[in-house]
Formats: sequence, structure tokens, C-alpha cells
Amino acid sequence: MKLGQKMRARIVIYNENINSILLIHRIKNKRDYWVIPGGGAQNSETPCQTAIREINEELQMKFKVNDISYIFDINEKERQKIYFAKTDSIYTPNISGEEAMRSSNNNIYIPTWINITILDKINLQPKEALKKLENFCLERTN
Repeated sequence: MKLGQKMRARIVIYNENINSILLIHRIKNKRDYWVIPGGGAQNSETPCQTAIREINEELQMKFKVNDISYIFDINEKERQKIYFAKTDSIYTPNISGEEAMRSSNNNIYIPTWINITILDKINLQPKEALKKLENFCLERTN
């Protein structure tokens, strides 16, 4: 990581019953893309603690350390740790926390369940995340 660069962590939340992951659809300044939910570390948080806190803040979903497992890193513009968690819930949460406060007509956050078979049809950012997530999903289904 570059000096002064904040570590980020995200969780791929998967529901086996609907073969889908929960992503956040972003529309910002006319740019349309999708992201894995998560965010930046606070103080001396570990990546795992960051991921759990961010998911709770953004989506009001609660996970414990034993509920998530590390799956890969993304190193495109900044270092990000990506974790995996399963859920049986098909409830689509509303965005909350800082993201809800920052939401406007030009800065939209929409949590959405996306079937893993159509990941290549959406603009998941960063691109490195899409490739690694597709490989991870492929490994899980084989």
C-alpha cells in the first residue's frame, strides 16, 4: 500500500437459494456501475473488522468474524481485501449510513441481488474485481 493510503475491505454476500450476490448499483454523475459493498478502515481496524463494520453500516446486515472468509485482494487503484459470506436472506436492504446521507439525484446507491450467471453483463468496478469474482464463482460451482 502507498504511504497514507487507506486499506479497504468488502464482502461478497452470496445467497445459494437464488444463486445471487448482493451488489450495490451506483449511478454517479451519469456514470453507471456496480460495486461489492464495503469501505475504508477506521483507526487500527483489521480488514476483517472493516468489512463487517462497513456491511453493517451500509446495509444493516450483521456478520461475525466466523461468518466471513477471505477470498482475494484487489490491487487496481488501492489495496482492497475481499471476503465471502453466505446468507439465507433474500431481503434487499436499503442503503444506510454515510452512503444514505450522500445519496442524491446525481449520486445513487441501490443494493441489488445479481445472479452470478450474469456478472459479465454488468459494469462491476474495479474490472479486476469482476475477473476475480467470476473465477471464484466458477471454482465454487465446479
